[in-house]
This record gives sequence, C-alpha cells and structure tokens, in this order.
Amino acid sequence: MSVASGTTEFGLAETRWHRSPSSGDMLALRVVATLRVVAAITIAAAGSYLAESHGHKAALLLIIGLVGVPWATVVMLNSDSSDNRIARLGGPVGDLLALFAVQTLVPSAAETVLLGYLVVVAFTAYTAGRGFATLIVVGAVAAALGGNIITPTSTHLHTSAILPFLIAQVALLGLIDRTRLLQARATTTSARLQTRADTIVAHVADAVVVTDAVGGVLQCNAAAERVIGPASRPGALHCQDFLGLRLGERTLDCTDGCALLRERVEGEFGVEVWRRTTDGRRQPLLADAAEVLGVDGRSEVIHSIRDISRLKQAEEAKTLFLATASHELKTPLTVITGFASTLIRYADLDRETRNDALHAIHARAQELTRIVERLLLSSRIEAGRLELNLEDVDVVPLLQDRARAFGAAVGRSVEAEVATNVPLARANANAVVTVVDHLIDNAAKYSPGGEPIVVRAFGDEDRVLIQVVDGGIGMDVEQAEHCFERFWQAESTDVRRFGGTGIGLYIVQSMVEAMGGAITVKSVKDGGSTFTVTLRASSAAPLAIPAQSTASPDVGEATSIREFMRQIGVPERNRR
Repeated sequence: MSVASGTTEFGLAETRWHRSPSSGDMLALRVVATLRVVAAITIAAAGSYLAESHGHKAALLLIIGLVGVPWATVVMLNSDSSDNRIARLGGPVGDLLALFAVQTLVPSAAETVLLGYLVVVAFTAYTAGRGFATLIVVGAVAAALGGNIITPTSTHLHTSAILPFLIAQVALLGLIDRTRLLQARATTTSARLQTRADTIVAHVADAVVVTDAVGGVLQCNAAAERVIGPASRPGALHCQDFLGLRLGERTLDCTDGCALLRERVEGEFGVEVWRRTTDGRRQPLLADAAEVLGVDGRSEVIHSIRDISRLKQAEEAKTLFLATASHELKTPLTVITGFASTLIRYADLDRETRNDALHAIHARAQELTRIVERLLLSSRIEAGRLELNLEDVDVVPLLQDRARAFGAAVGRSVEAEVATNVPLARANANAVVTVVDHLIDNAAKYSPGGEPIVVRAFGDEDRVLIQVVDGGIGMDVEQAEHCFERFWQAESTDVRRFGGTGIGLYIVQSMVEAMGGAITVKSVKDGGSTFTVTLRASSAAPLAIPAQSTASPDVGEATSIREFMRQIGVPERNRR
C-alpha cells in the first residue's frame, strides 16, 4: 500500500490510494481466471451439440468459442504474475464484452446480464482497486444502456430494472472500496505490530523460546542461542532436551505440558531454576512461561529465560564482603572497647600502662579510619564521582618517601630501586601515593614470611612505569585474572588469614585508569607477584588505553557498600 495524500490514525491515506495485489488477490485472480476458462469452454462445447442453435444464438456461441476461450486462456496464463495488467484488467474488460454480447444477442437474458455486470464490478474493485473499478462501472452502465438501445423495443429493460442497477453499481463500488480500506488498515496495523514484536524479541537480552503444546521447539531468538545454545532443528527438538531446566535438584518434566506453567506463582515474575551447561557448569536462570494461541489456532508456550549467573555471583561477593568487612571492623573495635573499658574502670593505672592503652586505642582508631576511607573511596568510584586533576609529577621522591614511611611504620624493609632520568608523569600526586601505599600494603600482607619487597621506577620518553615486587604466596592464572574485581580475595581462606575487605586492588585500578594509565600483574603461585603501573610521560601523547568508566554497572542499585555504611552509621552525606 502506498500513500497518496492525507493520513489517518492508522497511517493510511483516507481518500486517494493505490493498492498492489496481495496474496489473497492473487488467489482470487487465479480462481476466477480458471472458472472463466472452464465456463467459456463449457458453453462453447455445449452449444456445438445444440442442433436448434441458429441466428443470434449461434453467433454468440461462435464468438465465445473463437474469441472468448482464447482470451480467457491468455488471462489465466498471466494470472500467476504478481502484478500483471492482463490478468487484473484484461479479465474484467473481456467479461464486460462477453456480457454485452449476451445482452444484445440474447435479449431475453438481459436482466440476468445486469447481475453479471455487478459481479464484474465487485471483482474488479476487490482485485484492481477503486480507480479501475470506476472505469468498469462506467463501462457496465454504457454496455447495459447501449445493449438496451440495440435490442428490439419489446425486449427493452424497464426503468424499474435500470435504476436499481445504477444505484447498486455505485453502492457496491463504495462498499467494497470501504471494505478494502478497512482491510488495508488492519493489515498495515498487524504488519506494524508484527514487526515491532519481531524487533523486540530479536533484540531483547532475555532468551525467548516458543514451543508447541507438546514441547516441540518452534522458534527461538538470538539471545536463546547465546544463553542456552543453538536449536539446530526447531520443531524436532523437545523443550525438555533443549532447555534442561531444574528446580532444586528436580528436573522439570514437560511430558504432560509445560512444567514452568505449573510452577509459576501468580503475581511473581519467573521461577528461579538452573541448568547444567555443556562444560558442566551450573547456570542459574530466571524463567517464566505464558500460553498463547498460535496463528493456526493451536496452543503455544512462550518461554522467557534470563541468565542470572552474574547476579548470583554479585550476591555471593557482596555477602562475602559484608562478612569480611564486619570481621575487619570487629577486631579494632574490640581492642578499642577493651582498652577504653579498662581506662574507665581502673582510674589509678600507672602512667606507662595508661600510655600503652592510649597508644593501642590510637593505633586501632587509625586502622578503622583506613578501612572507612577505603569504603568511602570505593563508593565514590562506584558512583562515577572519582575526578582527578592531572599535573606533571616527579614520582621518584614519592616512591622513595613511601618506601621509607612504610618501613618505619611496620619495621620492615622496603627497597626502592629508581632508574636514572625517570621522566615526569602526567598524574595526580595524591593518587600516586594512594596507589603505591595500597600496592606496598598488599605486597606486605601476602608476604607473611618477611619476603623482600621492592618498589621500582623507570620509563622512557612516552611512559613512566612503577613496579611493586614481592616474593610472597603469589597467585595462579585464574586468581590473577580476577584480582582487580571488587570484593575479591585470592582464596576464601585468605579473608581470615590475611584480612582485608577485597576492594584495595579495585581502588588501585580505578585510580590508575582515572589518570589515563593501566595496571597489570604477573604472578606465580608461591613465587611472588609483580604489579606494574603504566602512566603517561608529561611530554608524550595520551596512552592508547581503552577508556573504562569508573561508574558501576549497577548505578542506581543499593550496593552492599552503601548498605554496609548505612548499618555502621555513616551519614548519607559522607558516603560520597
């Protein structure tokens, strides 16, 4: 359908429109063309056996046999073409001429011919559109009136027959035109809705699988092939084999109909199920199902399946974080509470004991401050509010100072190895200090045997590199791949063995990337780790490092950090 002018709420033209044949039109063309040939041959063949045929009747039969049959055959042969003018226009014109011949040669059949004219007009309006149908109406009226003039007066049609015929022609044209317009609107609306539905299903992130009433897979979208796997033979693959869903330790049995329909709870979206992947991994899913009627009137079931593996991992990580952070806070709080109670209860303590208690309280308070500062910094990073002002920074004195300060604070040697002519880095001095402190602290924590720690600085005209090397317990390949993730610890036992909240390296990576740099790690199990920070030299072009947002992918969701700070009483205004 192409719009000519004016639109309605359905997006179609209200007045002038040109239509192209639909599949229904083509079927009508073929059927009518076949019937036309059969009728012409039948009339011509039957007439040849009528001995009494003579005069006008014989002429009519001759015309039908010599002209009607060949023309009807030509029209039928062209009816297979989608937009053939001979089929759509030639057929009605031939029908008008045939009816005119009948009216003039067999005047007694004139009233029956009027009905034939109406049928031709209706068929033309349905298959060829209002424009050509209007011409057929004019031709039919002219043929009817012309035939009425040619035939003898005694066989003339009366006004009582002509007038209703004219009214019926106009009414029939308008009725069919209106019907086609409504049909076109409905077809366009249906096509638009179908296109919209197909687009949504094709691009939705959830897997969508359509099955028949007995569980045969009929269709699935791209997400289904990504989440579940390819359905290589839709229609021949059973839902239970394709999805393999389990609820708890029970396999969902779909032999008596869709099990998800039976398990779903009204008012809740989906049922938490899982399946075993090809590599043996347990894949948690949120699945739902709805029963609908298919295009053939048969019942179909639409399954919506969402992979919640990452959500489950995040929940587990946040649970571990809350437990770890609570443990980290409990230890210094216990010491502070114990010494404070001692000072309150025993007012006559000697000066040395009192000073030891105060120093212990001060040390543990500083430890609490560091933990809370890390939590607040992590929250700022997660909310995308980490903004650093970059300047030219000489990292050499910073590294030497942090190595000395850490050694003095914990009584452990940290060696600084600095190359000559290290260029200035385009960075933020406070951020560099924070990064180095975290890396040195991490190296010391995972080197419980007092293994050496070395801080290095070197570079060239484009880059400044900072390395923190330890000889501690190290990490395997999988651990090294995940060490910069939030709430992650190398081993679950390390949470209690070495302490920490699992956000230190996440903070380090976020701050390095906020300075336009990158951080990598090389580690060997039981052989130590080397963390390398790469920053841009002040005179160099920006490093070709993919930009990574420091905002969390779950912005807007109440995170475990914010919930944790709420529970320990950190005011809302201080959580950024």
